[in-house]
This record gives sequence, structure tokens and C-alpha cells, in this order.
Amino acid sequence: MKLNLGNQIRINRRRMNLTQEQLAEKFGTSPQAISRWEIGATYPDIEMLPMIASFFETSVDALLGVTEEEKKKYCAELQKSFETAVRAKDTQKTIEIMREIRRSLKEYQNYWFWGLYREIWDARLFRDEKVLEEMRLLTEEVFLWCPKDSHYEVIDCMSYMEDDEHIDAFLDAYASREDMARSSLLFKRYKMREELDRLEPVRQYILWMELSHIISAANDWQVYLCKDPNHFIWFCETQLHYLNAVNNLSPDKKHIISGGDKLDLWCEERIQLGLRYTGALAKLGKMDEAYDAFEDMIRVIEQVMSIDDEHFELGCVSPALKDFSLKSSFHWRKENGKKYKVLCMEHNEWASWIIPAYYQRSVKNQWFDTMRADKRFDVLFERLDKCVICREISTK
Repeated sequence: MKLNLGNQIRINRRRMNLTQEQLAEKFGTSPQAISRWEIGATYPDIEMLPMIASFFETSVDALLGVTEEEKKKYCAELQKSFETAVRAKDTQKTIEIMREIRRSLKEYQNYWFWGLYREIWDARLFRDEKVLEEMRLLTEEVFLWCPKDSHYEVIDCMSYMEDDEHIDAFLDAYASREDMARSSLLFKRYKMREELDRLEPVRQYILWMELSHIISAANDWQVYLCKDPNHFIWFCETQLHYLNAVNNLSPDKKHIISGGDKLDLWCEERIQLGLRYTGALAKLGKMDEAYDAFEDMIRVIEQVMSIDDEHFELGCVSPALKDFSLKSSFHWRKENGKKYKVLCMEHNEWASWIIPAYYQRSVKNQWFDTMRADKRFDVLFERLDKCVICREISTK
């Protein structure tokens, strides 16, 4: 980043109608020092920068002459360097970049927050004590600089990266009881005040969140497939049976994924479980069952993409959630020079997306290799391909 500290000091001094002698008196230095600062011959000590910025009623970045565009560019470059260092397991470089983030980029958490924690976790670099110590220091900075909503995300990340020696102290300091969540507090409030008309929507929201958490509990599904496809088939079937039971559905085995003909607010969960279920069956060579699962999953995607309305609501047939629904709308998502039609389902600050192109790419990986030799795969893939609705981006 190009710095222009001297020029900024001169501009701000003149803006405040101060002489070099007057400014020197304010900062406890000599007029000659101020002159050398302004011509760029020397610079003030780094510890003085916050005081100087505060006096001029500006930021340190502005004082250094760093534009917002330069800062964003620097963030992007630093993020790439960080990813390279972590993936190469270069702990020293990783630590240096994390320290730079803490020193200079605290207010730019949107550029590094998720990528940083995810990269450290994926490379299991938190097992290095020096890296873990930097994670602890960075966590403290997040609590100082980031919005409160981000604190819970950091607590979640650190809860599985912290070592055995420190985990109890960490949880004692940061874990909160579930009944202190906003929705739980509102539920208690409305119950105590006997405001039943306001109580029921909150109850249904809490139930929906809990069910979604249970149904979506499996991540990194390729790892499960590598270790034990039998276990993963059991897991998917258990999740799907649970989901259908919650909704009073009793589909035959060929329609265990879709649950029947009616589309519901669990469609994203159904597709994800169907994708994993199909892959596990194929890996074990249970081809007829794999094709049945593949077709049933595609039926859900077809139902979604055949909806004519641009904005609508998706509910379910569960008696316990009869008044609950997700606001849903179609969007056009830019990718690789095209716009793809995708579905977004929202409730408060939560959102889930159905992106047919993602599922299309997923079935091209190695878990589905054994299915591709059969013509049935081509027929079903063609149906999936029709669900990927896209158009060229206009250059006008």
C-alpha cells in the first residue's frame, strides 16, 4: 500500500490553521521534526499515529493516505497469501499474516473472517500451538471489533479448535445456555404475559430451528463415504424417515427423499440428503436403489424449478408447524459469464439456497462414477440438466 503520511499531516495542519511550531507543541516535539515529517524525510513513531489521527479527527488509515480501494485490494492480496501459506502448512508465514490482520485489518473482518477460520480448520493447522495462540488473540480482537452476531460464530469455531488443556476455561468464559437465546427469551416473555397470539409463532420458529439442526447435522459427507458407506446410508435413511415422520408422511422407499408429491419447506434438506444417499448407494454397488434415489431427488429439484411464481411461501404439512413458512423467491445468480436461476428461502436473518447447477456438478464427481456406465444415468442427468436454467449476461 502506498503511504503518504507527510502530505496528510501537512494538509490537516493547514486545515486547522496551525503553524509547524504550534503543531510541534501539541505533539511534544520540535518544529524541525514536524518539517521532516511533512517532507517525508522521517516519520513519527508508530505509537504516535493513533494520537495524531485523533487530534486531526480522522482515522489512522486516512492519515496514512490509504484509500478504501487500496485497503480492499490489500485485503484481497493478503487473503490469497494466507490461503497459500496455510495450504502449504507454512506456520511461520501463517502466523505473520494473522498478526498483520490483527494489527491493520481488524475493521475489515468481512474480507477475512470466514476464510481464515475455515482454512485453519481444513488444514488442521490449529494443532500447532503457536498458530492456536494466534487464533486465541484473533478471537479476542473479533470480540472487540466485530458485530455481536459474529461472536457466536467465533465461539463455535474455537470450540472445536481449542486444545484439551484450555477448552474448559474457554467454554466457561464464552458458552451461553440455549435458554438465553433471543427466541427463547421471547417465548418465556409471551408465556408469562399470556400473550398466546404472539407465543405460537415463536414456538413454531424454535421448533423449526431445532428440526433443521437435527436434519442438517451431517457435513463433510465425502469423509463419511470414504470411511463407511453403510453407515452413511443408515444415517441418510434415519434422517429422511425422521423428516417424513415429523410431517406425518409415510412414502414408499422409492420416494423416501421427496416424501411424496407435495413440495415443502424441507426441499433443500431433502435434496442434500438425497445427493448423499445416492452417492453412498452407488459406492456400495446398490445400483437399482441408487437410481431410485437419484430420480426421487431430481423430482424435488424439478418441483422447485417448475414453480411459476417469482415470490411465494413454502410451508409443510407438519401439524406442529401448520402456520410456519419460509418466504421464497427466485433470483438470478452470476457465475462464469452467465446468470443461473436459483431459489432463496428466507426467515429473519437465515437463508437457504437451491442451486441446480451445484447439484449438477456434484453428480459429476467420483462418488457417482459407477452409475455413469448405465443409460439410466444419462436419462436422469438430462432431467437434472433441464433444471439448470441460465441465460447469457448482457454486455450492453
